[in-house]
Amino acid sequence: MAKVKAGVRHKKREHAVAAVRDAVVYRGKQAKTGNSLGLRFERALFHSHPEFSGDVEARIIGPGRMLVVADPKPKRKSAEEDPVLSSFMSFLAADMQRSPEHIKPLGAGVMERIGTLVNNVNTSPEEDLGDEALI
Repeated sequence: MAKVKAGVRHKKREHAVAAVRDAVVYRGKQAKTGNSLGLRFERALFHSHPEFSGDVEARIIGPGRMLVVADPKPKRKSAEEDPVLSSFMSFLAADMQRSPEHIKPLGAGVMERIGTLVNNVNTSPEEDLGDEALI
């Protein structure tokens, strides 16, 4: 039985490595634009992802790491919006579409643990949660 589990873990690891390996990398460099500096990327990036042709925001998330968030339709943003969580959720959605066979229902044990965490939380099925995402 242990050999089967090890094989499953190995396959999952291979799938994750393949997903990273197959990710498209777009090269760019710093460029002067008028009196400012900008980042210039390959044209293929904008052809493949037209959402980056509009307004974008850049946030430093670590040494040598920057997160660029596309905002094709400027809107009032929530002060609580987390760009890293938003990027992870986008990655997760794409992964779910790419590999729906990996989606599994939660087990009874996990549901029981969740129940113990929220058993004292008061809720109402009639409560209006609004139109915005709750995460």
